[in-house]
Amino acid sequence: MSGTLRKGWCPSALHPMASGDGLIVRLSLDDGIVTPALAHRLAHLARQYGNGLLDLSSRANVQLRGVTETTLSALQAELRALGLLETDEAPAAARNILISPLAGIDPQAVVDICPSVHALRQRLQHDDALRQLPAKFGFIVDDGGALSVAGEKADISFLARGSTGSAYFLVSLAGQPVGRCAADELAGAALRILRAFLQLRRDTDQRMADLVRHVSVEAVAERAALTRTPNEIGDLPLPQPIGAFRVGAYHVLGVGIPFGRLDAAALEHLADVAETGRGTLRLTPWRAILITAAEAPDAAKLADSGLIFTEGDPLRAVAACPGAPGCASGSTPTHDDARRLAPFARQLKEQGIALHVSGCAKGCAHPSAAPVTFVGRDGRYDLVRDGAAGDTAIATGFEGDQLTLVLQQLVAKADA
Repeated sequence: MSGTLRKGWCPSALHPMASGDGLIVRLSLDDGIVTPALAHRLAHLARQYGNGLLDLSSRANVQLRGVTETTLSALQAELRALGLLETDEAPAAARNILISPLAGIDPQAVVDICPSVHALRQRLQHDDALRQLPAKFGFIVDDGGALSVAGEKADISFLARGSTGSAYFLVSLAGQPVGRCAADELAGAALRILRAFLQLRRDTDQRMADLVRHVSVEAVAERAALTRTPNEIGDLPLPQPIGAFRVGAYHVLGVGIPFGRLDAAALEHLADVAETGRGTLRLTPWRAILITAAEAPDAAKLADSGLIFTEGDPLRAVAACPGAPGCASGSTPTHDDARRLAPFARQLKEQGIALHVSGCAKGCAHPSAAPVTFVGRDGRYDLVRDGAAGDTAIATGFEGDQLTLVLQQLVAKADA
């Protein structure tokens, strides 16, 4: 078997992670773009070497589930032939670049970020010193367009501002504004920040948030020779990726993936619709896939696929991890419970995640706070209000219909 098995947070194709339903193999697709042919191939691989299920991660990656130790080597050989198997020589950070999902085709974008992202990825792949970066270390590059990823968390973020011909990037470290760089200097600025991070950090597991907390964001900026400015990022709009809309010359159909989980058949249906419209699939970090095509995608052909077609769908208000039995850390059937509770969730919050059903205290599906979080423990749930899964619970021991009753009571209090 090629590679090694890992338990923890960041699986890859070479280093899968053991879970309750087998091995998780995560694929990092450059720019999150999947051709119909590749989508069909991934669906085939999911069936042949896994359990036919795929997940979308919060970093716009796709994961194959249910792979076994027996099937792993053959799967890795197929992925190598497709150019999707990473090497141990390349830093993990080279795969952890989240970009605007409509990059390169969005006329609302301040600048086409694709050349800058390509340059950054190349620099990361060929600098041996950067192999010392933590496996979770990640970037955001946002083009300022119609669907912004600026609100997502990252160690280093580059947010396009200005206008065509005078574009620049606001730079933030772990969400703290630190300065700016010219549009064509992104890769160079990123490398300076990374070297400053490696020079200033205290231990190998430290992330950027830990570093700026200990030495200050100003210290990192000075070491990285960043142009300091008083820029504030300001309020960030909540992305609305679901539905049909136009982006320049392209027709876009955004479909939601319930809890980020789809099966091989659904992926094949998406690929067929994209192919008919002469388009591609674009992955997003919001449990959604965009079909971008020259001709309007036919949503009717996806009617029986179990996908979501409106932002108002109750499932869009709920985050849920795989739970039991899919995750070895989970002790509760999170997806079943989340579906039952979804009709009440939107009454807690008009937009975004209102309810988080987590199989354990790690909170993988939604690391941030939510109005209500149910946290699985020993087959039952603890209740966290206005917090994350790892925060202190205000009540414990709920199961079955008790969850519905508790949520209805919380909704009634919110409406009072």
